[in-house]
Amino acid sequence: MSQSSFPNLEIDRSTDWPKMLASVRDYWHEKRGSRSMPSRGDISPAQLKSQLRYILLADVIDGGVDFRYRVVGTELRAFFKSEPSGKLISEAVAPFGEATVQATLESYRRVLARRAPVRLTGAGSWYGQEPKLFDAFLAPLSDDDMAVNIIIGVFVFEWDFEHQFRNPSDSRLTG
Repeated sequence: MSQSSFPNLEIDRSTDWPKMLASVRDYWHEKRGSRSMPSRGDISPAQLKSQLRYILLADVIDGGVDFRYRVVGTELRAFFKSEPSGKLISEAVAPFGEATVQATLESYRRVLARRAPVRLTGAGSWYGQEPKLFDAFLAPLSDDDMAVNIIIGVFVFEWDFEHQFRNPSDSRLTG
């Protein structure tokens, strides 16, 4: 497990994998075989039918300057202010504030730098959203097994009714 420069975000948690994330993780490993990562052509929506509502695909733009949501599952769309498909991440998450844009881009860039999957567990409140916890798996796809050109992600959310995790800079919480 590693730390992030953003609070309330855990990187590479190795325990307590939700079934949805574990199934996509295992599928990604199966499809990559002996390669470092699978290609987009290796991923079959028909084989991920029960997970599709929770999956997104994001194209890498200019080596990771930004990313464009190619596909965003129906369960994930509810967490955006407007339809994210076809938009740059920086545009789609901008309504949640600059800190959210930077945290999101950093997460996707981590996948690029590693050329390997990343698991993110944390608080939606840090991302300028309602009090909820999220667990995500982001993994690279590559047409040439060298450069990452698409990231596949799967997210699950749980409402944080007790507000266990909050943005520490939120003045409403400190008085």
